[in-house]
Amino acid sequence: MPRQRRRGFVAPRAAELRHYVMCPPVFLDETSPATAMGQWERLRAVLIGLGHRVSLVPGRPGLPGMVFASRAATVVGGRVLGARSRAVERSAETPAYLEWFAGHGFRSALEPVFAHEGENDLIPVGPRLLAAVGPLTEAAAHAEAQAFFGLPVVPLELADPRFPRLGSALAVLGEHTAAYYPGAFTPTALRRLTRVFPERIEVDEADAAALGLDAVSDGRSVVMGDTTPALAARLAERGFRTIELDMSAFAAHGASVRGCVLELRAAR
Repeated sequence: MPRQRRRGFVAPRAAELRHYVMCPPVFLDETSPATAMGQWERLRAVLIGLGHRVSLVPGRPGLPGMVFASRAATVVGGRVLGARSRAVERSAETPAYLEWFAGHGFRSALEPVFAHEGENDLIPVGPRLLAAVGPLTEAAAHAEAQAFFGLPVVPLELADPRFPRLGSALAVLGEHTAAYYPGAFTPTALRRLTRVFPERIEVDEADAAALGLDAVSDGRSVVMGDTTPALAARLAERGFRTIELDMSAFAAHGASVRGCVLELRAAR
């Protein structure tokens, strides 16, 4: 059963209904496929139970990485920017996702020229796009994304190779609130985060390394893995309801809750 923590006497947080895309781990290379499927199904059930819409992209043989939906694209206002992984074996994942989007009424889509890891590296926050400067993202991907979405880009340079994706070092909890591991960013990036997020929650190295920031928030509820109970308690103290799930089948792939969920964001 998922573990839930509720807030104490602090200002209430407001939830916003979201639309997510997920892909079942049918072809994930696991020694215990039933375990991965069970954990994935519990995550999906929790999101639906919170009132959110979850659309399913069918997996394809030979593409086990499709389960990591947040690495497949960034979607804002009905416009879909596919990802481009530096890993050759993942090159067919973006076309598979773009085909699904085209079949579901998304008419404006782009298979990019430059490398990035989808919403793990290009994160929409309000009227801007946070963009990783790191080993998985080409610098030219920033201009490509800015031109496609018409949103200004805020570059955030990653400074620790253990956190190669922006989504591994930063969890957006609301338009003005984020949890982050300071050691993953350069001083310039930290100053930019200060300007974007008036409310910031610093996370220690151990919780970040345990994928504590690989979480999904609707502004009130934070769905996260169950490996960082101290972080969950801190978020609860700040007014969030935290829901902790066993995502151990995905940890070996460097992913937890966030890695399995792609948000279809409305234009702001």
